[in-house]
Amino acid sequence: MITEQISVFAFYAARGILVLLLVLSVFSVTFFVERLIFFIRYFLKNDETVFADLEAADSMDSVRAVLENTRSVEAKVVLKGLSDQEQTREAFEKKVSAYAHAEKMKWERFSLFLGSVGSNAPFIGLLGTVLGILKSFADLGLSAKGGPSVVMAGISEALVVTAVGLAVAIPAVLFFNIGKRRVDRAMGMVASMVDLISAKDLFLNKVQSK
Repeated sequence: MITEQISVFAFYAARGILVLLLVLSVFSVTFFVERLIFFIRYFLKNDETVFADLEAADSMDSVRAVLENTRSVEAKVVLKGLSDQEQTREAFEKKVSAYAHAEKMKWERFSLFLGSVGSNAPFIGLLGTVLGILKSFADLGLSAKGGPSVVMAGISEALVVTAVGLAVAIPAVLFFNIGKRRVDRAMGMVASMVDLISAKDLFLNKVQSK
C-alpha cells in the first residue's frame, strides 16, 4: 500500500537527515578547532612590538631581521615582498599584495564548509521535519483508531530534527564569523606593515631604477 511505503520512507529519511546533521556538527567543530589552533600558533600576537621595531629599523636588512624574528604568517608574506635586494616601493607593494591574496586562501581553509553548514543546516532540519510530519499523517491514515494523539506524537518527534538543524547551524555561523574576523585582522596587519615599511626612505625611486 502506498501509504505504508510513504510512512517507511519518511521514517528512514528523517533519521538519515538527523544522522547527516550530527556528522556535519562533528566536522564543523573539528574544522573550527583546527583553524583556531592555526590562528593561535601562526598569526601575529604582539603587533605593537613589531610595529615599534619596524619603525626603528633604518635599513632594509634591519627590516628583514625584524620580520624574520616575528615568526608569523603575516610577517612571512611581507618578507616575500622584500626578496629582491633592490626594488621600488611600487614593486614591493604589488608583490606583497599578490602574496597576501594567495596566502589568504590558505588561511580561509574550511570557511566555505562552515559557511555552507551555517546557511543550510536549518533547511536540512526543516526537510527532516516535513518528512516527519508526512510520516505522522501517513500513520494516521493507517491507524484504526486514529485521533490527534497519533499525529501529535509524530510531529513532536519531527520537530526535534528542526531543533538539531538550528543547533548545528548556530555554532557553524559563529565559527565562520570568528575565522573571517581573524583572517581580516591578519590581512590588516599585512597592510599596516606594508604601509609602515613603504613610508621609509629605503627603496629605489623610479628614476634610479631605470
